[in-house]
Amino acid sequence: MVIKSYRCVFGKKSFYDVFLKNVFLKDVFLNEGNDDMNDEQIKIFLSVAQAGSFSKAEESMHISKQAMLKQINALEDELDVKLLFRSHRGIILTPSGQIFQKGVIKINRQLEKLIDACRDASGAREKLLVGNVEHQALLTRVTQVFMTRYPDVLVRQVIHPNHSGEWRVCQGIQDVAETFRKVYEDNSWLRDECTYRRLTTVPYVAAMREGHPLSKRKTVTLKALAGYETLIFSVMLEEIYRDQIFRAFQTAPDHLISREDVDNQVQVAYECIETDRILITANPFIEGIAQLVKVPLDTGWTREYGVVFREPATEVVRKYVGIAEELYSEARSDI
Repeated sequence: MVIKSYRCVFGKKSFYDVFLKNVFLKDVFLNEGNDDMNDEQIKIFLSVAQAGSFSKAEESMHISKQAMLKQINALEDELDVKLLFRSHRGIILTPSGQIFQKGVIKINRQLEKLIDACRDASGAREKLLVGNVEHQALLTRVTQVFMTRYPDVLVRQVIHPNHSGEWRVCQGIQDVAETFRKVYEDNSWLRDECTYRRLTTVPYVAAMREGHPLSKRKTVTLKALAGYETLIFSVMLEEIYRDQIFRAFQTAPDHLISREDVDNQVQVAYECIETDRILITANPFIEGIAQLVKVPLDTGWTREYGVVFREPATEVVRKYVGIAEELYSEARSDI
């Protein structure tokens, strides 16, 4: 790819601005000579897209809704495309917005690799590679606390497909990864290479939009769910749970939608906001979607989550795992 020259200088533009325009978006969205897009707009867009609403993004970005909206409007004007729509239940990405989100995430990964290479060449400080999957949220706070306590350690989050984190830890590609106990117990190669530490147990819930006919219940039965289109990610369910769900939906098999594309769990959850569809899940990310009501299943099903790492662990890894156990121990004691 031939890199065009744009009217921007490092003194006024961040390296991210230059990288963004020159490497990825020049032939997709940008016209030569446009200098208005900046990394702050990109960060705000990604935050809003991930949070699913301006209110949630406001909490993490510490920027007012009006200021964020202004930045995103400017970004849309610059790109000459609509990136998202607002509704009373949150935001929905347009097809262009979905493409833009994926593209910018890809750029972030490339940029992180470039920065790592530069730092390694200049004499690396201690480094920690943490697995990061969009629908895995347990280690987010752990990483934040670790970075605060140990600012001299270079932390990189390795974005990877669902459940490849365990394999990457075994191969030394990353240092720690989130997993759940069933995966660890069912895979001898993982048990042989890695240590598992329990963090928390999460109950299965039925996630649905506010105002859904079942949303006011304290618990919900599988029989009641069979009256509505209900989504499951079958590979995320234990076999005994799957069997009970399929039996409950025998009278309405068309209402049960079994999906295998586990990397799209977050997107599927957000789609439930605008419909009467229900998602059965025990994935911690669901608590971050404020527009969904989470009604516990009356089955009492749970899933145990933990962290895996290789032995002998480095001092940095031990500190990280120690913080993880500390935080989730405190959370259990507060219940």
